[in-house]
Amino acid sequence: MGDNQVLRKKKLLLGILVLAMLLLTGCNAGTETGADSKESKTDNIAEAETSPKSPGTVVISGKIEAVQMANLVSKVAGKVEMVHVDIGTPVKAGQVLMSLDAGDKAAEIEVATAQVNSAQVEYELAQSNYQRGQELLAAQAISQAEYEKTYEGPFKRAEAQLQSAQASLKKQQITYNDMFMKAPFDGVITARNINPGEMAGTQNTVFTLVNLDQVVIKGMVNENFINQLQNGQAVKVRVPAASDQEFTGVINNLGLSADLQAKGYPVKIKLENPDHILKPGMFAEVILEGKK
Repeated sequence: MGDNQVLRKKKLLLGILVLAMLLLTGCNAGTETGADSKESKTDNIAEAETSPKSPGTVVISGKIEAVQMANLVSKVAGKVEMVHVDIGTPVKAGQVLMSLDAGDKAAEIEVATAQVNSAQVEYELAQSNYQRGQELLAAQAISQAEYEKTYEGPFKRAEAQLQSAQASLKKQQITYNDMFMKAPFDGVITARNINPGEMAGTQNTVFTLVNLDQVVIKGMVNENFINQLQNGQAVKVRVPAASDQEFTGVINNLGLSADLQAKGYPVKIKLENPDHILKPGMFAEVILEGKK
């Protein structure tokens, strides 16, 4: 019995040793396989980063923006007498959009006009005397001192007073004209923030005016594709919200330096929009084809 127990113990120890060797062999193989796999992935990433991209097609997305847009603010503060436009109203450059109460400004213009008329009369009288004084001086009928005091001096003062009155009238007219807000360019009113009877300030936006005849789309391309594009190149544009058909745009600006935040080179595409179906804020996709 004692010999059998010793034999069993020896067999058990031998089995444990064999199992331990098998486990160690498997772990080493697994470690080598993982290292090989990791090294292989690293090589693939490095190759993808350094491999130049072949010419092809790139699709960039962005939102439509107006080429020309302005938030209009009143030049002077005043009470709104009339608002002549609303959201969606097409306007022409110089068209009146809003009128402020200009009653007191109109009265000031009347006063300034009367002052100009009075100064004009004084000037014409002084001019007539000045010419007569020149004749008397030439005939040696008066002295130089009397000529300057009686004829030349009054004429120059009358001339200066007329110029001052005219400048004052011009200033009053400018102030009066500022009471009427006018469109700086052709476009469409896209926002209105004022009503008759309210006070217009010089800080808050009263209207937003947008020229929709042309729109732009801004996007980014990577360093491997920027040199495949050129200014003036025609591109296809998709705007699902506006139409199922593709539009044609033109590249009108290519960035010469990368945008560090966006990690790409800016590209701007301009589209003609005569029917105004492309609206600012609409999502667009631009299909860019590189040089062959």
